[in-house]
Amino acid sequence: MKYTLEYLQDRTALEDAVVKYCTAVDRLDDVEDMLTNFTEDAVLDLTGLNLPRFTGHAQIRGFFTQVFADMSHHGHLMTNFRLERLAGDDAQVKCYVTGMGRSKRGVDILVYVWYDLKFRRTKDGWKISSFYEAPLMPMPDSVTAVHSK
Repeated sequence: MKYTLEYLQDRTALEDAVVKYCTAVDRLDDVEDMLTNFTEDAVLDLTGLNLPRFTGHAQIRGFFTQVFADMSHHGHLMTNFRLERLAGDDAQVKCYVTGMGRSKRGVDILVYVWYDLKFRRTKDGWKISSFYEAPLMPMPDSVTAVHSK
């Protein structure tokens, strides 16, 4: 594949968009800022983790409001970034993520997952239109202990 300047700029912008999302989730302090990573009609599909699927900002906001309330610490490390598809204003990215956290009740979480992200280019840059997450390694019971009610 011949890498054009435009391709490299989009690839870098998409990688930055994943890091921006991870950083917003790790701060645990501003759900509205975190939502700026998603298109209004985005799907957050966590069924690969035995958690629900959320559609649109209102549902995604509800999920992350609870996450931010439950957790005292978060950390996400992204590796193996792959731009799977780039077609005009649409892109698909896959990457591995090590996620760690501690709930306010003292439950520690350490997970190894992969993200399958579809992006749409907007006037404000690349936004996640579809987010799927599934385990690379078996999920610890601590995930459902923190995120299930």
